[in-house]
Amino acid sequence: MGERMSIVERGRMGKVSMPAILAAGLVLAVVLFGVGCAGSGRIDGKTPGWVNSLYDSRYDEKTFLCAVGTGSTRENAVNAAFSSLSQVFNARVESTVSHYTTSTASSTGGEVTFTDSDSLVDQGSLTTETDRIVGGQVVNTWVAPDSIVWVRVAIDRKKTAQLYEKDMAAIEQEVGRIRMAAVREESAVVRFFSLLPALKPALRHQQMSEQVRLLTGTSKTSLLQAIERELDVLAQGITLGLDVRVASTGDVLAEQQITSAKSQLSSAFGSLFTDYGFEVSDSPEAGNTSVLVEYTVLPVPQANGPYANVRYTLSVQVKDGRQVLASYQKEQRETAMTMEDAIQRALRSALHEAVGGLGLALQGSEAK
Repeated sequence: MGERMSIVERGRMGKVSMPAILAAGLVLAVVLFGVGCAGSGRIDGKTPGWVNSLYDSRYDEKTFLCAVGTGSTRENAVNAAFSSLSQVFNARVESTVSHYTTSTASSTGGEVTFTDSDSLVDQGSLTTETDRIVGGQVVNTWVAPDSIVWVRVAIDRKKTAQLYEKDMAAIEQEVGRIRMAAVREESAVVRFFSLLPALKPALRHQQMSEQVRLLTGTSKTSLLQAIERELDVLAQGITLGLDVRVASTGDVLAEQQITSAKSQLSSAFGSLFTDYGFEVSDSPEAGNTSVLVEYTVLPVPQANGPYANVRYTLSVQVKDGRQVLASYQKEQRETAMTMEDAIQRALRSALHEAVGGLGLALQGSEAK
């Protein structure tokens, strides 16, 4: 086997786009300081230098990050300028940040729970807010002879970086509390899943660190890498006993189909946990720590319909003795021309989406 990847690197495919990072909660927000009165307004034929060159002696590139926008009104121009600034900011950060997203894991009562359920999304209804730019300020306004309004916006690199660093300090305290709680646990597997929720704030911390590096050129110690190393070390000392159970109602699944589904699920989940550094045994009795995978297929009656429908439910529990440390659930309906095809589609979905979803959750990423 090759070199073991970090827990966030596993399963990555290319770069995560900045819109995905921003939607996950990156701390960029449009905070307008003095928008109503900042900048100078002129109506004449002389074009200001900042229209063609973003930076000048007053707003130099070393101190500020600037962008220009135009519009039929000042409001439209301001919106366009902040949109442009956001794009410049994002494009630069995208070149330094790779693969970082956030986790949907929730932790209650000592158990980490990942949930993934079937749903339909109206793409036309999805909207995102304008990317937040901390400390953004309108510094110049100019109305051209053709009545087009031009504005220049700027953020102070040092002051904005200080705002990020303040949020980073709060995250470091949050992660510190999680680490302290995990250290108190005697069992390695309990420590692992107690520490796992630290990935989410550590990812945010990494993103803010990259913002600070973009603004000031100063690199910060990676909190994310430290958490990854701790999780990797813990996983290497843990053996998981894998217990896969397949069931159906109404004799939907023949014995051969049950055997095949159990074999494929065992292979998929065994490989998944092995990739994350765990030792995996096909004996549920291997140690106190076990992974219980339950896969159930139910027929969905449809009167006089030409299609066959089934609904599968897949649940995964990681247990230390009787204590459930982490759980994951996936439920989805599959439709095909025949019942056999619908059953095959359900298993493929469970193998691809459910196994992949749990893998993303273990990375600290969002399970779709």
